Amino acid sequence: MSEWKNNAVASCRGAWIFPPENMRTPMSKDNCWRRWIAPRLRSVGLEWVNFQVMRRKHCDLVQGNKINPKVDADQLGHSVDVNLNAYARTPLNLRKEAVNVLEAAIQGSGPAGRLM
Repeated sequence: MSEWKNNAVASCRGAWIFPPENMRTPMSKDNCWRRWIAPRLRSVGLEWVNFQVMRRKHCDLVQGNKINPKVDADQLGHSVDVNLNAYARTPLNLRKEAVNVLEAAIQGSGPAGRLM
């Protein structure tokens, strides 16, 4: 962000990250995508990435770092319910941990196994 601010047309508080040419209205998300984001993704072999992928990844990273789900929902513009049910995916390490707990329960060696 510091580098961007040093090279930005305007770096005052509230300035646009991707400023429009006319400096009167914000650049549309589609225009921003075509000009700035898509070319950089293509250059690193990620041309398949779209806004949906980026929203899901944002949600995954937030969940994996134990940030309050309400904060994530607010940033994505959803309710917590939509955010958790439509966007969030359980990190792989937590899914593996759940399998191990269930396996231990089935074998009778885990805490849940003792309850059976």
